[in-house]
Amino acid sequence: MMDSIALAKAIELQTQAREERWRRNEDLFYHDYSMDPPALVVWAGRLITGVGAFVAAMKKADRRDVRRSACDDCEDTGCDQAASCRA
Repeated sequence: MMDSIALAKAIELQTQAREERWRRNEDLFYHDYSMDPPALVVWAGRLITGVGAFVAAMKKADRRDVRRSACDDCEDTGCDQAASCRA
């Protein structure tokens, strides 16, 4: 019984000392509780990001007949001019 009480008191003192160190230096808190994510999670995240960027680029490249024009009569006349210079 006394051993468990002594152990609990030692753990409590250790925790208080650690909290004091955290108050003085906030980086120690993050150092104690930070963990790197597993390599598989990092790899999967990079894969998803890469595929998403690839799909977005392909969507942008595969636009069909955008029909953007700067001239006013394009909707009526149906010209396929992409841009025009107005004076």
